[in-house]
Amino acid sequence: MFRNVRTEPRRFQFRSRHMPDLDPKWAERRERIEAQVAGEEAPDAVPARPIRFRSNRTTAELKNSTSEWKERRLVQIIGARYAMLRAVVIAAGLVWLAWRGLVWVETSDFSEVLKWMENA
Repeated sequence: MFRNVRTEPRRFQFRSRHMPDLDPKWAERRERIEAQVAGEEAPDAVPARPIRFRSNRTTAELKNSTSEWKERRLVQIIGARYAMLRAVVIAAGLVWLAWRGLVWVETSDFSEVLKWMENA
């Protein structure tokens, strides 16, 4: 509402931390990466280590580990099949018991039980 002309008002300055110009480390890193991409190597640069995805095993060890893995996988598959077979047998048994229970209920005479409850 009232303007103060004697002092300059405070101004907001947003400095993004994502801007590489604000941090000299970012600028140095960018230059180093651009030099590597261009194929230029810095004289004081440490040579990059090669990336290895497997350990230094011989081919015989690799074949043994592969065959062991296949054997373990076959054991897992056989175990899963037996588990499914057990589940089917248990489910069939429960269905049979439920059916026998329904047949028993339909053929049973509950009149004596009901009369006893009426007299109680």
